[in-house]
Amino acid sequence: MLELRHRSDLVLDVGFAGDTYNTAVYLHRMSEDLGEAVEVGYLTGLGSDAYSEKMRAAWANEGIEDRSVTVPGRQPGVYAVETDSAGERTFTYWRSASAASALFAGTDWVGQVSGDLVHFSGISLQLMSARARQALFDRLAALRRAGARVSFDTNFRPAGWTDAAAAREVFATAAAHSDIVLATFDDEFLLTGDQDPVRTAERYRSLGPKEVVVKLGADGALVADTTGCRHVPAIRVETVVDTTAAGDSFGGAYLAGRLADLAPREAAELGAELAAEVVQSPGAILPLAGSGRAPRRGTSSSGQTESAAVT
Repeated sequence: MLELRHRSDLVLDVGFAGDTYNTAVYLHRMSEDLGEAVEVGYLTGLGSDAYSEKMRAAWANEGIEDRSVTVPGRQPGVYAVETDSAGERTFTYWRSASAASALFAGTDWVGQVSGDLVHFSGISLQLMSARARQALFDRLAALRRAGARVSFDTNFRPAGWTDAAAAREVFATAAAHSDIVLATFDDEFLLTGDQDPVRTAERYRSLGPKEVVVKLGADGALVADTTGCRHVPAIRVETVVDTTAAGDSFGGAYLAGRLADLAPREAAELGAELAAEVVQSPGAILPLAGSGRAPRRGTSSSGQTESAAVT
């Protein structure tokens, strides 16, 4: 999406962002820092307008493979973001007529979903028709049978659903088709009324995923897998400027760590390091030069290229 970020009441900076795109960017950057060869592709709907072309150029600059589908007569979605003195955000969206919404209403794109790792989110799902969701779940099941891993970031946004019950049903199906679930506890409280992040982790684990990470914002994250449930603390920073993409960057770094064969806890620590850097800068995507990367951990590449597809 186009990101409009307030510099003042009437002056806006324009960038490109969105939950799964942010994850794709940070997955690619962190994989490079870990010395891993990971081909990251991004699948969405775009138009043939100038902003769509600028968006494709931004992907190329990030080293992300363009898997977009051109939707004639449509343009990218747009959102504006304002931050308060504590760095917390308020969003306004214009995306109901976007190219992505038009694309995901149908199913022609589903066959293009492929990769050793496939990542999607609750926002991806809310843009899809019921028919498209089922087609995606069928595709994910086939990819998993062939050895792929699937990652699902719940990212519950109430305005995108008829009610919480509808979202809960879709999310349960999505989790059952996933190996990794990334959830945000504040969202899960709105979605289910969960009072305890351990309950959130247990609920998603009961649906089948091997790994569940519950993001706790300033309190870090809870990592649950077959070995147990562990807390990973956040890294404290002196000044929080903008929390936009804190969870997405965490997720991107976590997935990069898992692709590099780090243990889930180590991957979550990597995510916490990157999220701490992201919240100290305005906007979702840190500038490429000299930032957006956590310290190298000495992981060397195996020489094998893995592919990650983000929708």
